[in-house]
Amino acid sequence: MDAFEAFLAEHGDDKICAITPGGNHGDTLIHMGLVKKLDELGIEYVCRNLEENYTRRRGDGLKYLLNIAASRLGVERGFRLIDIPEDTGLILFEGGGYLNDLWYGLVLLGEVLRSHDQPIAVAPQSYWFKDTDFLGMLEGERPMTLFCRELYSRELLASKPTPPNVQILASGDTALYLRRPDLEGLIDQYDEKYDLICFRRDKESVIPEGLRREVTEASEAPRVGDISKEGSLGDFVSTVANARRVHTDRLHVAILSHVLGREATLYDSFYHKSRGVFEYSLRQNPMIKFIEFTR
Repeated sequence: MDAFEAFLAEHGDDKICAITPGGNHGDTLIHMGLVKKLDELGIEYVCRNLEENYTRRRGDGLKYLLNIAASRLGVERGFRLIDIPEDTGLILFEGGGYLNDLWYGLVLLGEVLRSHDQPIAVAPQSYWFKDTDFLGMLEGERPMTLFCRELYSRELLASKPTPPNVQILASGDTALYLRRPDLEGLIDQYDEKYDLICFRRDKESVIPEGLRREVTEASEAPRVGDISKEGSLGDFVSTVANARRVHTDRLHVAILSHVLGREATLYDSFYHKSRGVFEYSLRQNPMIKFIEFTR
């Protein structure tokens, strides 16, 4: 039993409200792994997905955008974004890589901190901050438990003054609770075989254009594209399952390759999350390799 499982077991009598801002297919794998573990432990829970909320109700999306704008201006007030049941014993933010100065997960966390007083935990996450006093915003009376999915994030948080109500622990990404049988129902068999080239094009990407071309030209029947948000979850899983080998800087394409027994090379990204998760959870698998860039 890892540290996160042990923590969940300690809260087995609490009703948990699991919250995520949403995201891509990789975030869905994170969610599936968490739900699998909650079910195994027999824990009562409800799930709240902000992206699903504002997809159904445009007003929620507008509120989120206004909260983001207010946060940028230093305004701490904002609209309530998530409905949390009154009988919730623990608010659990799902794992991932959204609590940092790159994305807007901090806006959602800040709103929940202001609007609710239950204990809060963050499932295994990668943290990165350049400007934000993250631990300072957590200071207070309520218990706060932060799980890091790799040691670089733990070192980053531990290097800052830690409020007495905050505990910092390490445990693996919850998508790693999944096994191939958990995903078999999503996999279609393709006639063609290919090398999958899946590189991101957002602000976390650091792969030079020359290397992208080099990898593609050296691959056999390359299939190129960022599959993390394309098609259905079944398309995503099937594309990895049918690949001969995978080249990616998408962490959960590499994690999915690990779960499905595919050969994969994981390339570095803007900050330490990919390197850290590889070292903490994937390095023991000889089919998964990591390429680091000096920045």
